[in-house]
Amino acid sequence: MPSPCVAICQLSAQPREDFNVNTEMLILEDREVHVGTWDAEPRDGGFDAHVLNDRADAMGFMVVTDWEYLDGRAYAVVERRRGKVPTGASDGPG
Repeated sequence: MPSPCVAICQLSAQPREDFNVNTEMLILEDREVHVGTWDAEPRDGGFDAHVLNDRADAMGFMVVTDWEYLDGRAYAVVERRRGKVPTGASDGPG
């Protein structure tokens, strides 16, 4: 049975002129951090739950709770999809 993980979505701290994405999703799974980034529109800091669900799915995870919003970030509990190979994501240091 998959273990619950935490997904956090936030605006990127990278300067816009130096970086071509403005949004990042971090998924904390055991001792690994999975990172997905994309250029979201509009650039006002709002998060669309459908987009967040799609991004989590592309990283190989299923969202199991509603997204909660606090201090400019979105949070949800996710689980690894069995047999799903992540696409468009990179693993951070673990």
